[in-house]
Amino acid sequence: MNVKKIYLTVIVLLTYLLTFAQSPQTEHFEPSGKIIARTFFDFSQGFGSNADKTGFNITRAFLGYSCQFAPTLGATVIIDGVASNANGKIEPHIRNAFVSWTPAKLTLNVGQTNLYQFSEQEKYWQMRYVLTTFQDLNKMGNSVDLGVTASWKLNRFVSADIGITNGEGYKKALQNSSTRYAAGVSLYPTMQLVLRAYGDIYTESAAMRDSLPAGAGDTKFGSQKTLSLFAGYNNAAFSGGIEFGKVWNRAFVQTKNIYGISAFASLQLAKKWVAFARYDRTNAQLPTSFPSGRNATSGQVAVAGVQFQPVKQLKIAPNFRYSASEPANSDTYFLYVNMEFNL
Repeated sequence: MNVKKIYLTVIVLLTYLLTFAQSPQTEHFEPSGKIIARTFFDFSQGFGSNADKTGFNITRAFLGYSCQFAPTLGATVIIDGVASNANGKIEPHIRNAFVSWTPAKLTLNVGQTNLYQFSEQEKYWQMRYVLTTFQDLNKMGNSVDLGVTASWKLNRFVSADIGITNGEGYKKALQNSSTRYAAGVSLYPTMQLVLRAYGDIYTESAAMRDSLPAGAGDTKFGSQKTLSLFAGYNNAAFSGGIEFGKVWNRAFVQTKNIYGISAFASLQLAKKWVAFARYDRTNAQLPTSFPSGRNATSGQVAVAGVQFQPVKQLKIAPNFRYSASEPANSDTYFLYVNMEFNL
């Protein structure tokens, strides 16, 4: 069964479910909805060779609406204003536009929907507005994509999820032969501990291949593959985790790989204060067919700071960041003050 047939089957199923949900069995249901408004903004000041890099920035501005129009059927639409550091412009995009079916232990989403690749990591990191998670930061996958996703809560100890999506993320909607097939499983030995494994295959198409440097004409292409392993723990005072991620044949170029680890932790210091820290290490590999002057970029990122939350809707996090890339040996130091407003 090809992807188009799968999409059609799911749409027909949702149409049937919507009809059933509006039967006399649910005549007393009251539809409800809520406005979604969330903004990430920051001030940064560089040091050393980056002392002239300073200013304010909006990294995210979500505005949308979520409606529950039947007991198990709902829909969400969110517009995202993304700041582009390359040209200094704020570019709006449709981030989410999907229908959800949520009976009992199943959640089925169809449309431009959130993915599960690193959603568990974001819950334990808790500082998404400060810095994206390891895989997101290194562009190992998308947080949102167009397609179909499903998750099952089998019992208190096990949940599983799958996805069939375009693979390009929410800023593109291209029709080509590339499709991303994803699956993950999460284990909860205790209420505080999670162990998660995730993998996907992104089928190759000529239209989506990465551009090659001059002199690399004999480079081979193949489907991109991703593996992620994560362990996280949290309780009332502490949250932390460690993650490994690897992408093979990145952008469909064979043996163009990226992999690394991330470790993070946060500690509740007082009612409104949290201390946090994180360290990422990334390594990259290039095909032997690439020119010798073309170097793979590896590096590391370290973040440490505190979060102050004066009210439920506002978070403020002054933090210090260090990053280094290899083999260029370029070190950068920045002071940030990140803020999140969440209605």
